[in-house]
Amino acid sequence: MNVLLTCAGRRVSLLRSFQEAVAPFHGQVLAADHDRMAPTLPLADQAIHLPPLSNDAYLPTLLEIVQTHQISLIVPTIDTELPLLAQASAALAHHGCHIATSTLAFVQRCADKYAAVQAWQTAGIPTLPTWLPDQLPDVLPDDLFTKPRRGAASSLAFRVSAAQLAHALALVPDPIVQPFIDAPEITVDALFDFSGRLLHYVPRLRVRTLAGESIQGITLDDSPFHQTLQHALTHAGEAGARGPITLQAFQTTNGLVFSEINPRFGGGFPLAKDAGAQYPRWLVQLVRGETPDAVCGVYQRGRTMTRYHSELFGDE
Repeated sequence: MNVLLTCAGRRVSLLRSFQEAVAPFHGQVLAADHDRMAPTLPLADQAIHLPPLSNDAYLPTLLEIVQTHQISLIVPTIDTELPLLAQASAALAHHGCHIATSTLAFVQRCADKYAAVQAWQTAGIPTLPTWLPDQLPDVLPDDLFTKPRRGAASSLAFRVSAAQLAHALALVPDPIVQPFIDAPEITVDALFDFSGRLLHYVPRLRVRTLAGESIQGITLDDSPFHQTLQHALTHAGEAGARGPITLQAFQTTNGLVFSEINPRFGGGFPLAKDAGAQYPRWLVQLVRGETPDAVCGVYQRGRTMTRYHSELFGDE
């Protein structure tokens, strides 16, 4: 029962969670990255150097690693690798390897933030108003937010005034525009089985973020927005959500308003795991053909997380 974390980077907590999950089966967790100084590499059971995602050798190298190391599960960690891995799911399955990500159609929809919002709106799920530059309303809110339609990690995302919008749009590739919402930002970690059945979720408040990743947070009681959240997650499962996903939303006076979805583990997942989200263990069970119980709503409310830097030393 060997697991491979791809683009593993700094996801040390996720690495250790999977090491715990495979230990009863004498499995190993390998970490792969094109950065030879990625912190996960010296802490993994084996370190793998992969070429960049843009390199034509990436997939052939990955398939070779899967065969050589008998990988049963690949766990992607960043948005840009998801379409590539989803496209390769059949080839990987031929070698007995699952990928902890959603269907290709769902991955492609989520990668297009405008398309994702449009799909939510069609399904009657509350979302932020989202406009393309050629679809802006005649009267805009004074406070706006613009970001790439297919961006990641909060790169080139700007809060701007309506007067500054034209200048900001010139800086953002293929932008979308949304009203800026001054409300608590919520992330929902969720897990689906390989058929799209919802197994679990944990909503958490993003108290503080750094480069788009939660560094301080607290798990929330879902009762004020339970029905809305269930609707959004049920729709996601029907649309192709598989494995781990994260929903981004704002907790407004009118309830949750969703802004985007990422079909992968969120950077703040360790808080959800501490509160009861045993997703690595349940994914290992799914790969082994077992059926974890759906335990939606079973998690600890009011658990907090704060993060700090640590160091690893070694020889060049």
